[in-house]
Amino acid sequence: MKLRFPTILSALLVALALTAALAQTNVQPSVPLCPGLTVVTAISGNTGDYESIKTIESMDAKEVHLKYSAESMTFDPFSSDAPKLKQTNLHRTILTSDLTTGASYQQVYLEKSAETIPGTTAIGTSQAILRALKAGGEVEMKFSNAYGGLELTTDANKRPNYYDYLQSVKLKRVATVKVPVVVNDQPTQLTAIRAQGESVGDKVEFDFLDNENNPLTLAFRMGIGAVPPVTQDEARFCDEWRKHPEQPMPQLNLMSVHAGRCDMPNGGDLDTLRVIKINSRCNGPAAMLAGSAGGGGKMPDGNGTGAAESEGARALEKALSQDKKVDIYSIYFSFNSDKLRDESQPTLKDIAEVMRRHPDWKLQVNGHTDAIGGDQFNLDLSKRRAAAVKNALVQQFKIGGDRFSTSGYGKSQPKDTNDTLEGRARNRRVELMKIG
Repeated sequence: MKLRFPTILSALLVALALTAALAQTNVQPSVPLCPGLTVVTAISGNTGDYESIKTIESMDAKEVHLKYSAESMTFDPFSSDAPKLKQTNLHRTILTSDLTTGASYQQVYLEKSAETIPGTTAIGTSQAILRALKAGGEVEMKFSNAYGGLELTTDANKRPNYYDYLQSVKLKRVATVKVPVVVNDQPTQLTAIRAQGESVGDKVEFDFLDNENNPLTLAFRMGIGAVPPVTQDEARFCDEWRKHPEQPMPQLNLMSVHAGRCDMPNGGDLDTLRVIKINSRCNGPAAMLAGSAGGGGKMPDGNGTGAAESEGARALEKALSQDKKVDIYSIYFSFNSDKLRDESQPTLKDIAEVMRRHPDWKLQVNGHTDAIGGDQFNLDLSKRRAAAVKNALVQQFKIGGDRFSTSGYGKSQPKDTNDTLEGRARNRRVELMKIG
């Protein structure tokens, strides 16, 4: 049977439309350096995974002001005391000149230490390092090997100082990779430049966002393969520890820097970092660094006009109108708690704004957790977190309580695997459903 030309043309148009739609879904979202940018990382440490939140609060032509917030469980291996929750809140100031040409990456955040560390970047590398890697050459970069409890100065003539704790690595680009990240509440794949090298006998690897105006570190691995597999005796010790999962994961050989760990029975990396969530809605102009296309060598003033909240509210309103439900990843809770962290405020404000625009709307607020911990604990936690969101909207933003209902599902409705940092992060979420 012969196809008529109009039929062929129609089929071709449909194919082109599908191709365009697929291309649209694969467009990499913009991740500008701007006031309001929030980067959430998951770090695998000796006491287990913990999250840190880094937020660009303001910036101008000379400086970028960053807030760092983290919560982790700490314990004394020589004490019988129960582990304690440590909360860290501090600020860092990064010089814009270092974002352009800096060759040192100060990824460690220390209390009681200098806020401005000339010559270093904080949440990624510099434009110069990224360009050198993309050009295919080898480039020297320094990163920090400092540790908690240190009080460091930026005066190179005094001890201890930050620069004494910087170690060098010669990096070479090895691949262009896709890194899974939730960006503005949408799971996506960000393009990154992967670079590898060796430092003090340890192999290291960095994934830098392929964006010269904001080359964020999306992941790193330090001391690749340096954690040895556990021995038979250590395995028995780990089996006993698993009977009490509320205790922190132990470091087994306290006399060794490269010690076995119960969460790595087959061995693994000494230190890792993974960006799991990014909120890139800005409340001020994005940075255009010197030498970038269209940049003009000037970073605009960071005094925003509230655009971030309006943009977030518009996206939320559209999702609820079209799909009747949306997963929210930018509401943050304290460790194993229903206490809302300060960084949740912009999203709570967005929800309140949408509810004021639509006084006839009612929402179901559902809490979801990952699979770490017991079933009943996670179920209770998810219910309490959903209730905390409702309470904040009612008490702080004066939205009527009868417009919300809440529930929790614990770990029973995962979106992804619980075997990876990014998978667990995608499972921890607040779900909003429009019910009226």
